[in-house]
Amino acid sequence: MRSFITGIDGFMGSWLAETLVAAGDQVFGLTRNATTAPGPITRWTGDMTSPSVLADALTRALPDRVFHLAALNNIQDSFADPKLTIETNVLGSLYLLEAVRRIVPAACFVSVGSSSEYGKTAAQYALLSEDLPLFPTSPYSISKVSQGEFSRVYAQVHGLRSIHVRPFAVIGPRKKRDALGDFCKNLVAIERGETDRFLVGNVASERDFVDVRDCVSALIAVSEKGKAGLAYNLCNGRAASLADIFALLQGMAQRPFEPTPDPSRMRAADDPRIVGDPTRIRGLGYAPRFSLADTVSATLAYWRSAVPT
Repeated sequence: MRSFITGIDGFMGSWLAETLVAAGDQVFGLTRNATTAPGPITRWTGDMTSPSVLADALTRALPDRVFHLAALNNIQDSFADPKLTIETNVLGSLYLLEAVRRIVPAACFVSVGSSSEYGKTAAQYALLSEDLPLFPTSPYSISKVSQGEFSRVYAQVHGLRSIHVRPFAVIGPRKKRDALGDFCKNLVAIERGETDRFLVGNVASERDFVDVRDCVSALIAVSEKGKAGLAYNLCNGRAASLADIFALLQGMAQRPFEPTPDPSRMRAADDPRIVGDPTRIRGLGYAPRFSLADTVSATLAYWRSAVPT
């Protein structure tokens, strides 16, 4: 099997690439930054907003499946520069779909969106199913709704096997600029005596946390068994808050600590609860292997080893 990944050196992309290589795939990918990483993966450097770059990469890779993970995915940044977010996430997805349609029309196209697409709908339902209305609340989530709609249309109109996946709160080792990563990095600094403050924003928000290793398994299952034109929630159907993660870290810490509220960590638009209905994706055989405690422990171990002494 030949697999092509956009955003191959990102958080989810790197885990996915390693898993596919271990399974025997020939893996190719596109990355924004030049890399000399050794190993069996073939990488090309390029930008999602260049149709010629995408066409050239697909022509050389000739993949059986395409995992589209590349995106500008920070909600706060999307308010600061909405134009760049739309150009990268929406036009980039359109250019990639066009390249797949022309060059490898038989390939499975897995479009990776976001649970933030549900927006205001999330507060109205205990579990979010794929058929509920989407009311995005940020430029980023608007871009992901648009990406998903292009995926659906290309399946219906052009016959592509394009499938949209909405991951919920994917967390784990290597992820940066998220609450768990910031928490673990802060805790390591406390353990090393570099600070005595543990900074937090809103810890009451509830999310459906998914371990990145489970996420990768689900994406592969979608590529193998998913139905063209459908959307799949990549979720576990369980709510947990950042306060729950904080409590787990307190139990794992080598030094005691208490939270210090930090107003700068409060988001302009923060959906209070986003929890998904996993029924559809479980129909593909997906089942989570890792508990929230497993994920928090693995992420803390990563930051303990990654942060220089």
